[in-house]
Amino acid sequence: MRSVFTSCSDRALHIFTSLFHVDPVSLCLAFLVVPACVQAMQPGRAGRAAVLCVAALATVLGLSPAVQAVALGVIAAQEREACPAVWSVPALLLSVLFPAQTFLVLAVLPVLFWSALVRQPDKEQEGGAFPAVMGILGVSLVWHAPVSVPAELVAGLGAAVIALLGRSVLGACRPGDLGLLRPVLLMVLVVAAQAEGLAVCARIALEATLLDLSLLVLTAVLGRVFPALSVLRLPFPPLPGLVVLWLGIHAALGMAAGVEGWSVLGVVVALLLGLLSLSDILIVGRVLRAWQGTVPGTSVLFIGAASLLLPALVFGMASPVLHFISGEWVWPVWRMGGGDGASLRLPAFVLTGAILWCVLVRPWRVVGGIVQAASTLLPALGNLLSVGDGLFEEAPSLGWKMRSVIVAGRRRLRVLRNVKAPVLPDLRQGAVGLWLVLLGLVLAVLGVMA
Repeated sequence: MRSVFTSCSDRALHIFTSLFHVDPVSLCLAFLVVPACVQAMQPGRAGRAAVLCVAALATVLGLSPAVQAVALGVIAAQEREACPAVWSVPALLLSVLFPAQTFLVLAVLPVLFWSALVRQPDKEQEGGAFPAVMGILGVSLVWHAPVSVPAELVAGLGAAVIALLGRSVLGACRPGDLGLLRPVLLMVLVVAAQAEGLAVCARIALEATLLDLSLLVLTAVLGRVFPALSVLRLPFPPLPGLVVLWLGIHAALGMAAGVEGWSVLGVVVALLLGLLSLSDILIVGRVLRAWQGTVPGTSVLFIGAASLLLPALVFGMASPVLHFISGEWVWPVWRMGGGDGASLRLPAFVLTGAILWCVLVRPWRVVGGIVQAASTLLPALGNLLSVGDGLFEEAPSLGWKMRSVIVAGRRRLRVLRNVKAPVLPDLRQGAVGLWLVLLGLVLAVLGVMA
């Protein structure tokens, strides 16, 4: 009887592992994507959140490229301001026919980040959790494509960042949340370091990736109630955003020092991480500037507790995942290592400063003193951080040749806009059926090719 039960359980486990990714990194990403999807639940839209959650889990955990493509299509069809179908449909169909290829990974990324980076840079996105979900799915996409070329992924991401910034400068429009691309870039470092046998660099890059995703999920889940929590993404001490930037730069420079072909590429990745952190400053400045209201004491408590405990909690809870890559199970309460002998003693600094402040200042003696100070400082901080948006208010004055090229390009775009295109219906209601039909077409093509 016991042998029959053991054989049945082994068979069930074999079937499960043949259908889903069960590695610790994929399971950790699935754990992060659930609260981000729950945030999309609004009155009367519980079904939309359920569809989003199931599709996101299928994308993160599914082994079948066809299932992943259908799930990504369902997620992309949930919003009207998604990537145009003329790009998204061929990209997803080709990702089924040629899975895990570098050019297709780069082609699918616009399907995820179009609404957050391209279509509506100056408007608040519908569903505050969607950017966090898309960031997790982008990381999962890179993690599940180990045969892709990391150098080409870095080149593609760098070109996308430069193109988006150039569009914002020349078009006099504010850029979107470019910081959503940072976890994807960090996961590229993880894959590259693993391919080169640098387990320590892979671990450091994975630490930065998980902390960055945790910040995205935290601000998405609690951002509507406590908008001040967006300051946690800032790359300033003692905030966790500085830890993400420090770990990412050390991982990139470790690749530059340890791999022959990454001497220049590692420095480029470090510069890109710094540029994306500057984008976080602009985004947080907009949030604080647009938010009119007093700072509740709960927000101040959350910001202080997150600055003190969040890196230690994330790395401690993710110790099995980090141990899967390399190293020991740790709770970095006092300091964090950069993998190259350097140490960031930010937790020690924050913990010591908090103790001294409590002993010397005794804040409990002044009722509401901390909240009043935060209510005064945060609006001023928002005005200071949003100064950089002035770079995108007016188009720069260019030379005659450059202006003629831009005018010619605008004329061609105007001609293309005048071409009447078919108006697509609202695909959000029938998204599942539409993508199941496309899945059937893909399976038919695969059958013919076999």
